[in-house]
Amino acid sequence: MINAIDYNNLYGNTLDGLRQKEPKSQLDKDAFLLLLVTEMRNQNPLEPMDNKDFIAQLTQFSSLEQITNMTKAFENFLSLQQGSLQAQASSLIGKYAVVRSNSVQVNNGAAESIVFTLDENAPVTIRIYDENGSLVREVTSNMLESGAHSFTWDGRNSDGLPVSDGNYSYTVSKIQLDGSEVEIGGIEGGVVQGVQFKDNNIYVIINDILYPLASVVEISEVEGDNT
Repeated sequence: MINAIDYNNLYGNTLDGLRQKEPKSQLDKDAFLLLLVTEMRNQNPLEPMDNKDFIAQLTQFSSLEQITNMTKAFENFLSLQQGSLQAQASSLIGKYAVVRSNSVQVNNGAAESIVFTLDENAPVTIRIYDENGSLVREVTSNMLESGAHSFTWDGRNSDGLPVSDGNYSYTVSKIQLDGSEVEIGGIEGGVVQGVQFKDNNIYVIINDILYPLASVVEISEVEGDNT
């Protein structure tokens, strides 16, 4: 004698068991199981689900589970990496850092020095712009040797008039033999005063200015620091 099987109770209990074992965060997997069980409940007993179809469904479930696990692992990795970066950034406080920069400030009519590095002998052109992007001053040097150089801007525009205090940007371009220019950018140095974490980004504070951690190109101990 062949007895009928109550698929509702059989798969209902199975699904309830899975729900109890799986945390509520696994909603996608539970939804997949629910759809699969519903399909099995409503299948025609005379034409049950083909084994190939069932295996295909299980394969999809396995892929879903792997993707879920990989996503969680990746999120954990990112969290650990962010924590590690924050710890490393905090260790820079009190160190002397060199960062890529293209900004210069004028305070009480005095401008900061513009520092740049040449990888070969070449003259350079320095252009200084105000906050609106208008050219304020342009200076072209004679031939310079490779290495680090500093340009002291007198805080005056092209007409020789003093500029207003504030923030200015600049470009440094080396002049090639054919007369073309290649922008090389500038650098800024100072003791790291602090570190700020903002919008998932990390900044170092140098001379009261925020610089992205990625802009740091060199770190060294402050002279006389024995730590």
